[in-house]
Amino acid sequence: MTPSLRYGLQNTQKLTLSQSQIQGIELLQLSNIELYERLTQELLENPVIEEEQEVRDAPMPEQEELSREDHAVVNLEDPEPVREDVLYSQEEDIRTPASDRNDGQKMNYLESAVAERETLTDHLLWQARLSAADKRELTILETLITSLDEHGFLSGNLPEYAREMGIEEAKVAESIAAIQQYDPVGCGAAGVRESIEIQARHFFPGDTVLHRMVAEHFRNLEMLDYEKISKSLHVPLQTVMEKSQLIQGLDPYPGSSYSSGAISYVTPDLEVKLVGGEIIIIMNDEWIPRIGINPYYLGYLRKKNIEKNLKDYIQGKVLSAKNLMRNINGRRDTILKVVTSIMVHQKEFLEKGPGYLAALTHIDVARDTGFHESTVSRVTSNKYVQTCWGVHDLKFFFVSRIKSSSGDASADFVMKRMAELVEAEEHENPLSDEDIVISLSSEGINIARRTVAKYRNILNIPPSGRRKKLYWLKTEGNL
Repeated sequence: MTPSLRYGLQNTQKLTLSQSQIQGIELLQLSNIELYERLTQELLENPVIEEEQEVRDAPMPEQEELSREDHAVVNLEDPEPVREDVLYSQEEDIRTPASDRNDGQKMNYLESAVAERETLTDHLLWQARLSAADKRELTILETLITSLDEHGFLSGNLPEYAREMGIEEAKVAESIAAIQQYDPVGCGAAGVRESIEIQARHFFPGDTVLHRMVAEHFRNLEMLDYEKISKSLHVPLQTVMEKSQLIQGLDPYPGSSYSSGAISYVTPDLEVKLVGGEIIIIMNDEWIPRIGINPYYLGYLRKKNIEKNLKDYIQGKVLSAKNLMRNINGRRDTILKVVTSIMVHQKEFLEKGPGYLAALTHIDVARDTGFHESTVSRVTSNKYVQTCWGVHDLKFFFVSRIKSSSGDASADFVMKRMAELVEAEEHENPLSDEDIVISLSSEGINIARRTVAKYRNILNIPPSGRRKKLYWLKTEGNL
């Protein structure tokens, strides 16, 4: 029996986003710096878009009067407050002409946002050009230097480099040894241990005890097992501890002090202040171009003899410009509402600082603002806020909840209590992770031992055994 074809209608539900909605979503997750770059690109690509000052000065074709709707300019005035105890502000000096003010703000932004400094590769190559005996040697040095990782380490092995460059291994080893003595000393090593050993021999050439400590007892140095080193090398314990101080002054990652390229400065997207109990939120977007539609093109569309293709092109660009302006306004309003909700929840942090972050999730903010969780997530991506306690990523203010007898505690508060417990512990008998669990439990905070270990690592608190040894070294060893 042959299959037959059947025709029929079927109802299906399908969500389709318009190009404008997609653009709105994209703009929402941009930082102010990225928005600035996006608008700069739009000003280049869309001829109907002009900066506000340029729009005012544009020629009016045939002296036609344009309606208010035709000349749409992005309104960056402050929206209505979402909460009565939250104020929005955007500082602006009305005595300064708009064009001069905008130019000055853009210049200040550009000067502070980007800077460049010498990279590790540049610094080493400069030294190689000075020390190389000939062009062949310089080529070998350049090949090795450009193979270093961001820490200054050389990951490949000597035979591989010799085979790749078609030279003898001895010549490669000689070049690597030369790089290891360049500034910063220790670059070109295979790892931390070799780098420390190179630095120890370079800065303390006659200290054989120090050299042996690094070469033969590196693991014991990491474990602070100075007694074992003392017995093995047959030197006084005090000598071992003195030498360890010299080792601690060496740089385990010599190349890390150099940036891999441009220095990226964090430019806060917002500033939050607490004044007289009121939360004031300032959008740092005054340097972003205020755009509008050039009235020349709007007037051109009124001409009766305009070609259809040209008319369609201009209309498409005008529609694109209006969607962009609408989405910029929507982005700003959405950011302000989300940040308002976050800061109201974290008002205690604004008052008291680190350790007082309240438990907060995207769901909490979504419930306050009426936005979807995904919208909250997009708003908090790539955004930084300036507070009196420093500049923080917006995601910093989202803290997980931990059950306690007195209600939900935040992970930030728990870590604060852990740090306080360790600070007050007896040096001769430091608290173990299990002791911390019991202490927190007595306060109504119930967390697992593995969670304590996780938070301890975040706080850079060593285990109890190492803390005890460090306490002893500081007192008995005079460290």
